[in-house]
Amino acid sequence: MSYLTFQTSILYDWNFFLSLPTNKKLYEIFQNLDLSLFQDKNYGHGQTGYSRHAMIRALIVKNIAQLNSIPRLVIYLTDHPFICDLCGFDGYRVPDETQFYRLLKSLDTSKLHETLIQVNNQYYELSHTSIQSISIDSKPVLAPTRENNPKYHQRNLTNKHKKPKHNPDAALGYYATHIEYTGEKITDFRWGYRTHSILDNATGCTLVEVTVPINLPDNKIAKILFKELKKNYNISELRNIFGDKAYDDKRLKNFIRQLLKSSLKRPQDLDFIIRKNFRNSRCVTPAVEGIPCPGNLLMRFNGLTPVNKKGTKCRMKFRCPLAILKLDNPCPINHPSLTAGKHYGCIKYVSITGDQAKIIRALIEDNKLKRTKPGRIRVKIERYFSRFQDITSEDAPYYSLKSGRNHVALAHLTLSLVALTALKMGRPNKINSYLTFAA
Repeated sequence: MSYLTFQTSILYDWNFFLSLPTNKKLYEIFQNLDLSLFQDKNYGHGQTGYSRHAMIRALIVKNIAQLNSIPRLVIYLTDHPFICDLCGFDGYRVPDETQFYRLLKSLDTSKLHETLIQVNNQYYELSHTSIQSISIDSKPVLAPTRENNPKYHQRNLTNKHKKPKHNPDAALGYYATHIEYTGEKITDFRWGYRTHSILDNATGCTLVEVTVPINLPDNKIAKILFKELKKNYNISELRNIFGDKAYDDKRLKNFIRQLLKSSLKRPQDLDFIIRKNFRNSRCVTPAVEGIPCPGNLLMRFNGLTPVNKKGTKCRMKFRCPLAILKLDNPCPINHPSLTAGKHYGCIKYVSITGDQAKIIRALIEDNKLKRTKPGRIRVKIERYFSRFQDITSEDAPYYSLKSGRNHVALAHLTLSLVALTALKMGRPNKINSYLTFAA
């Protein structure tokens, strides 16, 4: 409680105000927030100014209270003197919105990342757990420019060299894909940035993250993230890495294996699980379940092999179900391939294209995942980004990349603080419930 001012104990009924849900949440979070890496005031250098620690806590309040702009935060603090006092502002002097903008532009993002790592490591120490399964993904953060406004009739979404006037750091890149009512597949492009995160599937919190222009490829940023992961965490028990098709790169997988090899107890058990979505594909594939044999039995799928080096043609192999399942049932037509020799059974081949082969491999992976425990946690990162978007808008209202980076880093830090606070309060089932973790 060292950050609380003297007015708190005199002017307020402490127990009453602390019993209010929002106040209790903020008080418990601030107890676990260590801001020693940041200089509080300008001691000995000009005017003292506002407390940076108090302003950082106020930005945490902005996320918890789901305020989508700095001006609304200033109004919120003015209308709630107890929360203003809880943040640590002297004499209820709430800074102007320009002070918050200046702070976001001047904060060292690496120190916010260090604070995030300290919070996560503290969680693992208290819970006596380790990192076993992680997910990697990215989410767009749109820049505040008229080019992203669908009502602006002269917006530029094609020329990447024509930068927006107030956002020179923003880039033009892929935003989303949707299906129109006519059935046409539309790919949207926007100006902005993208936050890349590695998430622990057990805690549902971000371990490392970086925010970069939206046009940079995911597989290159992944190398930076895994270097930071190895540097700052104990990953000796890591077994599964989940990702989507953007990370389905053989060179990236080899790089990660070599990078993490020295940190893993059993590097041979490290498994990459790639989630591919071909539900909207117009490519028709043969049935994986099987095809009928001459004896009217359903032959089982038994492999997929390429025909040429380019992989443009492949063939599917189907085999007798009696031979695969090693059943003693007689063949309806007494085929010699099952009754004599090695009893291998009938086989058939179906030729397919390379695109069809990709879809079939994805279906096979999905069927395997549905029968395993790791398969049921592959959507953890989608749930995380849903919570992330609730506490901070997808549109970053700042005109520089550094401000956007600090804005996103504070949002990730907020969700990790919620998990740590819920654990310390004896509510481990509420580590992902930022609304009710202290209720």
